[in-house]
Amino acid sequence: MLRPPYERYEILYLYAFSGTHPDLRNFSDPDFIGCWVEEDLTVLFFHREKSGLPEMIERRFGLIFELSARVPYREWGEGRDLSPFSVGPFIFAPVWKKIPGALIYDPGVVFGSGSHPTTRLMLETLWEVWSQEGPFHRIYDLGCGSGLLTLFAARLGARVTAVDRNPLCVELTRHNLKLNGLAAEVIEGDLRKLLPFQGGLVLANLYKGLLAELLGLPSFLKADYYILSGFNTSMEVELREIIAGGRLKIIDRREREGWVCLSLKKKK
Repeated sequence: MLRPPYERYEILYLYAFSGTHPDLRNFSDPDFIGCWVEEDLTVLFFHREKSGLPEMIERRFGLIFELSARVPYREWGEGRDLSPFSVGPFIFAPVWKKIPGALIYDPGVVFGSGSHPTTRLMLETLWEVWSQEGPFHRIYDLGCGSGLLTLFAARLGARVTAVDRNPLCVELTRHNLKLNGLAAEVIEGDLRKLLPFQGGLVLANLYKGLLAELLGLPSFLKADYYILSGFNTSMEVELREIIAGGRLKIIDRREREGWVCLSLKKKK
């Protein structure tokens, strides 16, 4: 996450460790970007190189150093081609672009910068489903990442609950809501432990294995509408087979660069 004096990202310096410690989420360093925690892995991100950091973390926090890397920001993750873009009448822009009326966001170092086809598909499909089937009073953003879907749903006027297991995603989503003067409930946790999500619209840009698991759970199938992505054309067949035998029907399909987005509605 950007903090003064930094106004944008140029080079990422990352340090990965086995193990976790809660104090590392708010590491005291002016060049600190954030702490990525996943299972028993911790990755610390900085704007500048930090000589001596691995030894200090091992000594003070008991973690085991694994590796370090220097990565240009534009090459990080799904790629960071962060030009402003439009969805319907709305403009999304990274926070360093000064565009009046735009939904601005800090893309951070988590998934959901807006450049990946699945993120763009989800945003565009949300707008279409909202226009044709909405408005929706309740929207759930599962795996919120940087929070773009949460921002959009909140701007449209829905009451939004966003969920992610990654504390950095939760922190960044809350930050981006604040940047735009918007509000939503943002929860850190395993979404499977928060089921059911009753009524409204579920947004789930997740990996195929988790989607398959969720679609097989009756407790997941309590909403009225669903928008699903995070899978490519080769993975689609398995998910369609699960959907066909369940309580939902497909009402729309979109594809971009081999990635797929499905809109579903509860069967009557």
